[in-house]
Amino acid sequence: MLRTLLSLFIVLIFSLPALARQSLPLDTGRVTASLISDHDTVAPGQSFYIALRTELDDHWHTYWRNPGDSGEPVQMDWVLPEGVTHGDIVWPLPRPIATGPIINYGFEGTPLFPVQFTIPTSAIPGEILTFTSDFYYLVCKDVCIPEDGSLSLQIMVGEPEVDTRWDAEIRAAIAASPTRGNVSGAASVDATEILSLQFTGLPDGDYSDAYYFPYDQGVLAHSEPQAVRIGTDGIEISTRPDYAWDSELPASFDGVLTYVDANGDYRGTEVALAAGQTLAIGASAAPKSVGGVTLIPAIFMAFIGGLILNLMPCVFPIISLKALSLAKSAHSERREAKRDAWLYTLGVLATFMVLIGVLLALKAAGASLGWGFQLQSPKVAGVLALLMFVIGLNLLGVFEFGSRLQNTGGSLTQRGGKSGSFFTGALAVIVATPCTAPLMAGAMGYALAQPALITVIVFLVLGLGFAAPFLLLGYVPALLSKLPKPGPWMVRFKEFLAFPMFATAIWLAWVVGQQVGSYGLSALLISALLIAFGIWLWQRGTVGKAMGAAAIIAALILPMSLTAGAVTSTATAKADTIAWSPETVASLRAEGRPVFVDFTADWCVTCKVNERLVLDTEKMRKLFKETDTAFVVADWTNKNDKIAQELASYGRAGVPLYLVYRPDQNSVKGQILPQVLTYSVVEDAIRGSE
Repeated sequence: MLRTLLSLFIVLIFSLPALARQSLPLDTGRVTASLISDHDTVAPGQSFYIALRTELDDHWHTYWRNPGDSGEPVQMDWVLPEGVTHGDIVWPLPRPIATGPIINYGFEGTPLFPVQFTIPTSAIPGEILTFTSDFYYLVCKDVCIPEDGSLSLQIMVGEPEVDTRWDAEIRAAIAASPTRGNVSGAASVDATEILSLQFTGLPDGDYSDAYYFPYDQGVLAHSEPQAVRIGTDGIEISTRPDYAWDSELPASFDGVLTYVDANGDYRGTEVALAAGQTLAIGASAAPKSVGGVTLIPAIFMAFIGGLILNLMPCVFPIISLKALSLAKSAHSERREAKRDAWLYTLGVLATFMVLIGVLLALKAAGASLGWGFQLQSPKVAGVLALLMFVIGLNLLGVFEFGSRLQNTGGSLTQRGGKSGSFFTGALAVIVATPCTAPLMAGAMGYALAQPALITVIVFLVLGLGFAAPFLLLGYVPALLSKLPKPGPWMVRFKEFLAFPMFATAIWLAWVVGQQVGSYGLSALLISALLIAFGIWLWQRGTVGKAMGAAAIIAALILPMSLTAGAVTSTATAKADTIAWSPETVASLRAEGRPVFVDFTADWCVTCKVNERLVLDTEKMRKLFKETDTAFVVADWTNKNDKIAQELASYGRAGVPLYLVYRPDQNSVKGQILPQVLTYSVVEDAIRGSE
């Protein structure tokens, strides 16, 4: 009996340090909680930390000190030995957590909540101190469940001994918590009810996704997006104010600004915002990365994307003309082939520069535009349709103008020449804009978020990639020698190429119809009739030329009257689709439904191919029905600033863009799918880990 009691006593003595490391874990339902300490034994007068350690089930979350639009913060009440004091919770960095349209601030995974304790100097060595925490938290996923519990931890007073298991984890949690540095902050509301938060004196890091978490309710509307502008001397976050701005303001608001440091770690700094004040952050500075893309990868992606762009369907008619021109010069002097290749390249590069120059100028004036912006204008689409129609007539031999006029269009296929090669390159770029080749989207999104010089460099590389195949042919005689010699076949091939031109004209006319309706389409068809009539008159002597010129001028004036109106596009006309808006997506997510968003346009050839082969199929409709997926369409056929801004938020400058929001994903952003869709890609994204 005595031996048994002695054994139990020895076990108890050796178990005391183990009790100091961690309390017994408590499963409260969706969370397993325990108390851990950074010390096994503590000395009289010493300070140390005990932390509430919480292990949350996957996709469940608890709440920060300011829970956001809903929820309750983690709460801890302590029962302590006499004379022991404690500080406040050292809160972990929160993250925004989306629940439908609601944004909350909280944690997933295994957050720790350290609290500092101080032992009284009167504590007696050998004394065992018991620390008891009565805690409460609201844990949420699709539903919210209040959970609570009580845990105790015993620590012996004696020679200080650091706990080798938990000390590092507690120290890491404290180091990752926000600290107050030298950051200055100011907050003010303008006449348009926009809350502007400015920050200067920032530590080094990436602030492109910076986020401000106020300590108190009422400062800002938690569920409104926070738009970041990076300046040379600081950053500005724009959002919407909350009720605090309707009453007498305090001198300042405290909160945490989060960012990514130079090592790629998520960090936060405490900032007091001076209410009603402003700070100068300097001129806008471009982010180093957009959508994970930086300069060197963007240049590589632009070149490869330009190469692939030659294979896209919208470019085929013009590329075919260039191929015909090369076939003509393949067996002539090498110098002529090189000259034509360079003139074609210059035409490509010059047109890219004109387009990007116009785009940058319009963006500087406040417009929200992107790749293919010119085809959002029915005037431009209409004129291009007429140009394709005229080139088709010329290829069929319906008319022959003098050599000067031929070199602006007709001689592209018959005489080549300097103007012909240059014009072919220019026209190829213009008709290529409805297409977005793989790898192009990320490169263009990055380029348009950078200073003008970087934008120009990336688009020049894109143009070089686009022109590279023909430039290569001009310098590699072995490749040119593979082309057949000129002969009667070229006449037939030239006539055949008229029909892709007519097909392109029909497609562009259809785009105009989608933009302006049947009246606008009728005006465009009348213009085509006048052009054909004018060409016929032109060949009927001096009087005929005058009358023909008048008819052609009238034909070109008609498209200038085309104005985009409230016409239902084919992209949103289908009964099983929902028109996009940020509020619509938020509402559908709040219902717990998967959401598929299709950013598209009627002039986007890549979009239409994906719709025809993948999205607009019975198999896809069945998938959406089985999974209760909402099919949302963001139609960019006509100019829409909200869509342009949403594209930019994903690092994109054009369509298509495909997003999937699953109910089990708390991220505010959707999952980006490839630009070339397949059924399996969409199914995997929607079903996830089912």
